Amino acid sequence: MSRGDTPFRPRRVLVIGASYGLLPAIKIAAADHAVTVVGHPSEVALIAQHGASLDFGEGRVLRPPLGDTALSFTTPGAVDPSGYEIAFLAIQEPQARSPEIASLLKRIGGVMPIASLMNMPPPPFLDRIPSLPPAIRAGVYGAAEVWAALPAERMTLASPDPQVFRPDPARPGDLRVTLASNFKFAPFARPEDQEILAQIARDASRVEAVWGRVPVHLLAKGSIFAPLAKWPMLITGNCRCLRPDGSAMSIHDAIGSHPEESRRIYDALSKALLAIGASPAALVPFDAYHRAAGQLVRPSSLARALASGAREVERYDLLALGLLRETGAAPEMIEALRRISATISERLDQNRAALQP
Repeated sequence: MSRGDTPFRPRRVLVIGASYGLLPAIKIAAADHAVTVVGHPSEVALIAQHGASLDFGEGRVLRPPLGDTALSFTTPGAVDPSGYEIAFLAIQEPQARSPEIASLLKRIGGVMPIASLMNMPPPPFLDRIPSLPPAIRAGVYGAAEVWAALPAERMTLASPDPQVFRPDPARPGDLRVTLASNFKFAPFARPEDQEILAQIARDASRVEAVWGRVPVHLLAKGSIFAPLAKWPMLITGNCRCLRPDGSAMSIHDAIGSHPEESRRIYDALSKALLAIGASPAALVPFDAYHRAAGQLVRPSSLARALASGAREVERYDLLALGLLRETGAAPEMIEALRRISATISERLDQNRAALQP
């Protein structure tokens, strides 16, 4: 089989995370690569029963076949690292502390390249940006010991811009895509690892269904700063979905209810990224983000989790707060982020206290 002038070589791909990870997994499997998705046993059983799909709305559904040569599912303990060439990591950062995931990451670390799709950048990836102040990481990571065992030269990160949710908890394999944006990857340090990612990205971008070309592409030609462009979005939108009373509002409302404040926070974080070496071309202007946020009519996953009683969440807000402090941002902007972080911390404290005897 060939793709244009290049002989097609199917890659053996591991996707860790059967929730958000299904989005890239289904797209890559539809490009004829062999994809195995790692999930919780209960998720794996239900997906094996009902299948998996991406619903882009207006009747546009992508549903690849399940099977050993297309899209298959397994649990963390059953993974043999020798069977894969690349891993995509699509979990919440605190989940890496669980024994099953920690053991899996230890087994694959250094064996294959790992492309993270987490909002929270794994520390090995941040090690590849010398201009990023190390102090911003102190006390931020829930699984710091796990990440320390992974080599920086085999880790990269994407900006996970696409937005999805599960409309039916009884069918965890079916995802509704609410923002069909793209994954923008920083390059791997090793050319051979980048070659694998680039091939998968090219193949996935060509996937077509009977209704046309399937959106959500993997873009593998970004700069090392490309995924950090998500930080202003995460703080301005996702983190501010949590109200002080613990309830959650949509990302659209979090931005639109106080648009000038949203712009100031967004621009302050963009300025901080420029201060550590990001180019303007790697960043997304506030107005473009504000327009895209018009489609985000659900609360962020962070706010939903906290409102539902979560005791652990990704603390990218603390990373951003540390970045503002270390790059000399205006005191009023540091205070604005401190208040956002305080709201999250207070809710976490309440959720943890609610479970105490």
